[in-house]
Amino acid sequence: MKNILKKQLIAIWIILFICISAFADDGGSKNPEEWSYGNIYVTEANEKIALERELLIVEQLADEYYDNNSGGVKKLSEREINAVFDFKNTTNQDVTVPCAFPIVVTTQVAITSDDSLSNFIRFNNGYYSKEDLIQIALGKKDISKVKKDELLSIDKKLRTISAKEYLAELSLYGKLNSECKPCTIIQDGKEVQILTVGIETNVEKNEEATDHLKQYSISEQKEIYTIKVVIHFYHKLHFLPAARSKLSVKYTIDSLRATYKGDKYQVVYDISTGGTWKGAINGFVLLTDSVMTVHNSAAAFEETDLDELSISGTDYHLYVCQNYKPRKNEYFEFTASTPYRDGMEKLWERKTGSQDFVKNINSSSFYKGTYQIAGNSQYMFDNNKDADLRTSGYEAATSFDGILYNGWVEGVKGDGIGEWIEFTLEKASVGPFASNGLRRFFGFKKYPTDKNDDTKSILNKSKYIGYTWDSNNRVKEMRLTSSALKNPVTLKFTDLFPEIFNWVSNDWIAINAVKNPVLLPKGTYRLTIDSIYKGNKWDDTALGEVWFIPISPRAEKIFESDKDAFFTEPVTKIIQKHVNNYTEILLSLGDSYYP
Repeated sequence: MKNILKKQLIAIWIILFICISAFADDGGSKNPEEWSYGNIYVTEANEKIALERELLIVEQLADEYYDNNSGGVKKLSEREINAVFDFKNTTNQDVTVPCAFPIVVTTQVAITSDDSLSNFIRFNNGYYSKEDLIQIALGKKDISKVKKDELLSIDKKLRTISAKEYLAELSLYGKLNSECKPCTIIQDGKEVQILTVGIETNVEKNEEATDHLKQYSISEQKEIYTIKVVIHFYHKLHFLPAARSKLSVKYTIDSLRATYKGDKYQVVYDISTGGTWKGAINGFVLLTDSVMTVHNSAAAFEETDLDELSISGTDYHLYVCQNYKPRKNEYFEFTASTPYRDGMEKLWERKTGSQDFVKNINSSSFYKGTYQIAGNSQYMFDNNKDADLRTSGYEAATSFDGILYNGWVEGVKGDGIGEWIEFTLEKASVGPFASNGLRRFFGFKKYPTDKNDDTKSILNKSKYIGYTWDSNNRVKEMRLTSSALKNPVTLKFTDLFPEIFNWVSNDWIAINAVKNPVLLPKGTYRLTIDSIYKGNKWDDTALGEVWFIPISPRAEKIFESDKDAFFTEPVTKIIQKHVNNYTEILLSLGDSYYP
């Protein structure tokens, strides 16, 4: 068995970057490890099983926040990769395919003057590599007694153990629930068992780091070695005659690189082995909260920037490709960061203004008249001055003009249940997103009137920033209908005041109240008020700004042909998950959300 596994390793290679980012000054690196992951691979080209569609979801930035109630960080999502495959058996026979799934990690270890190992690396202020990764490489819990010769003896060695033994080791090393845990593989609704685990270790002296150590004569460390560990999770896939098979692989990732002025993340995904299956991948969709760079590829990826879905400062991206045949040495590199913010930005108007692909806006009714809204002065403190105010009406078009301070207000007696607005999308899009209710002025909702200001100012008459929002009804549910949709969609709104500034993000997603935006084909749509949050003074129901994220033409084509929702269902779930996570974070802040 061991010889067979060695032969398998000849057919698999993993792209690695061994960058010593830990040498940086001003905070350095939190973790010196480099992580790389890979597609399910077979040892030789398979001419029976075709990989026709693949969805890859890579999320490096977990949605989390500090919970004042519990006094700790509350995590709403995981850092993980989820790959979904649509296979087809092109023969009339049962086919069993031996496969493996690889994880690669590099870390560093120091050699002291007595040839002992240490996971403390003495650079600048010093940093620790992960001891448990060294334990996995050596197959030993206590690394303090390991000498240099024993470390070098494992170079280019493959250790194979059963999945049960591997889990026992992880438990011993304290990594049972870690990123080294075997991936979860589900084929046609049933879990695929990991049979054996191959651990291949390569050890190489890091000359640059070792030379750096020599500058410190007081150091008891004399050499630095880089350890590369390749973990292969071996399993078998079974395919019924002439049948399709849906496979999903999910696993936790670790890609945190640094902590100076914002965390940085980087991970590599080896896509090359996707080319070992029969034929080309007809449709490939990649959704990620990172920027993806493809290396050594002849494929043409089309990108959609889903900039409204960011919870941590990095935009989501949708990459698509058709008739995609990954080739040798091809890999994806994902980078992301949580930025260090130097002050706030102004978000009261979209940078692109109104969205020109939204046409034919009309409504069943609208409130007649005009009112004053915040101005567009470059100085924040001038926006609410009477001299800088603008005049707006209540027509449906005001909910699509890119200005946060106005919006559609229905014009019938009562709460406006059954009233509607219509619009035409000339581009397939994700949405709708919307702020809820009617706000007129710049600032935080509870910010009081400035008593030193002119008592005759319009803002002073409104008592406080959110007075108009509180006084009118807001939307609770709207029904979205169109001939372009199979079924009507009930859009659920949260009763969230559309703050401009907040302590989580400066992106427009921070004012979105729609909990369940969806993928929308081109077409004409109607939004009908089904229920409302009651205002404390008037019966008029107000809808704030409405916006969409257009998707690329190739993504539109792939989603239109997705009759079984292989792509659209999981992509929609991911979008809605993060939108709801963001809403939970904002609502959890409560009164602390305001100064």
